Amino acid sequence: MTAKILCIVPYPGLKNKIEYSFKKMTKRNPELNVKIQIELANMANKRKLSNLVKNNYFDLLLSRGGTFDFLKGQTNAPVIDIGISQYDIIRTIRNIPDPNKTAIICYDAFNQAITETLAQFNIKMKKFVVKKKIDINKAMNRLSTMGYNNVLCDSGIILTSNNIHHFNSYLIESGDEVVTQALKTCFFLLKEKQKNVNYFSLLSESLKSFHDYTLFFEKGNYFNILFSTNKKKADSLAQKIRKALSEHKQILAFDDSSWHMLVKQTKSFSIVMIDNLGQLSQQNRVPEYDFEYISSIYSICYDKHFFKLLDYYSDLATPLCLVGEEGLAKEYLCSLIVRRIRNQKLKPILLTLSNHEEIHKAITNTNSPFFENHHLIQLSGIEKLSQNDQLDLFDFIHESNLASRNKLVFLIDQPYGTKLSVVFPDSLNVNHLFLKPLSEMSYEIFNQLVHSILNDFSLKTGKTFSGVSDTALDQLSSYPWPQNYREFINVLTTALATSSGPILRGKDIADILRQFATAEKSKPQILNKKKATNYTKLNLHDIIVQEIKQVLKENRGNKTKTAKQLDISRATLWRYLK
Repeated sequence: MTAKILCIVPYPGLKNKIEYSFKKMTKRNPELNVKIQIELANMANKRKLSNLVKNNYFDLLLSRGGTFDFLKGQTNAPVIDIGISQYDIIRTIRNIPDPNKTAIICYDAFNQAITETLAQFNIKMKKFVVKKKIDINKAMNRLSTMGYNNVLCDSGIILTSNNIHHFNSYLIESGDEVVTQALKTCFFLLKEKQKNVNYFSLLSESLKSFHDYTLFFEKGNYFNILFSTNKKKADSLAQKIRKALSEHKQILAFDDSSWHMLVKQTKSFSIVMIDNLGQLSQQNRVPEYDFEYISSIYSICYDKHFFKLLDYYSDLATPLCLVGEEGLAKEYLCSLIVRRIRNQKLKPILLTLSNHEEIHKAITNTNSPFFENHHLIQLSGIEKLSQNDQLDLFDFIHESNLASRNKLVFLIDQPYGTKLSVVFPDSLNVNHLFLKPLSEMSYEIFNQLVHSILNDFSLKTGKTFSGVSDTALDQLSSYPWPQNYREFINVLTTALATSSGPILRGKDIADILRQFATAEKSKPQILNKKKATNYTKLNLHDIIVQEIKQVLKENRGNKTKTAKQLDISRATLWRYLK
């Protein structure tokens, strides 16, 4: 029979390490037929974990930290602890840019290992041991008043530190050696358990001559599979059987076919026999999703005053305008507004209104979101509208009381430090938040950003880095980043994925920047004749300003490069733009 291991891990990087080590262990133990089910969960998912363990059969369970202690009380099956080593703790501490502003928040399961490691290496760090979410918030509030910036913590604490308190959080991840040792223990126990099961092949072949699939269950318990003629499909078949029984059906659908199910009861067993009836149409698959780094980037680049101001503007019954260059993920701030607005459940809607046709449709079509209520409407592209179209839009907003029925957020793309390209009427009472581009951030901020993404990347992929070279940091901080966070994340994560490690080098960054620049130059240029400038009605000053803005746009807001290309000083460039 198939031996089943349930593995509960708190972050994707550990999942990848488990999968890698599990493949190696299965190759070393070809006589064992072992299946592993890996779930991403932590102590915040107690009910889900309890139902998963009680409603399914597993030979072994594998986890770490507080989840390991919790699972031991939910099952009679052996539970193996992945744990953390002293090397894991020290490696994480060394990867923090400013350890003097770092505190530790941990569950009791890791307390002893952390305490012993700090004592052995004579490291002094403030430490809080927590049990519940309220303890975490109390510890975070206390650390905030004491001036701490970083938190060394477990996975269940990271979300709170990033989204609510805006700490830079560092997870103590389990290293390759402790993962391998935990799986070795699992396979040793399974070897002992799976001795003398040669009867399976004989019985399975006999039953297959009568039915396509046959499953034996403990009588009346369709979660406890005692035997199946197809070991690989046993769990999925049992799930379909349970659903069919609950709906009082005898026809199943899977593998592009329909199947007939027959159930027989004996004194000791429930026996289910399944036979093929014919083909069905193919079903669509659910697409996967990617992870984001924007939350940690904003928590590092902006201080608590910025988020308090965002909270304040979110609560006001007036529009908000977010002004910044492309690639600053302004939509992320809108997602924060949705969560922060009190006593309302707003549906976020993004509308691009960059030409006359889009404006006309939005203000005349009664099916548009402008005629609905209780939405967070994000309006982008209005800086590209003519002055008349902008006035039509603002008049409609004022006359229809759109801002009182919905929360309005204008997203304006324009270079940092330039005059606001859209003039809002006083009647709308629009508040403004200006977002700095990545090129305006300090070297210290870049240092924190790089280490934060490096830490997140390790958690999500299982690839561990011990540090970043000074050359790599210099290259990252001096690059203009015309596409801001979007480009920065793409370059850095690509460099981390392709680097041989364990230290991210300057050559790794330079190679990726060179490749990206080549790819950008190779893109086809699209000429739009409709947007040719008509100079007949402009004076000389206006013509010069338009030419400067065009070159500035082509250089993605890089003023130094624009001034050099136009053969003028940076001061002259600023004077024309103002």
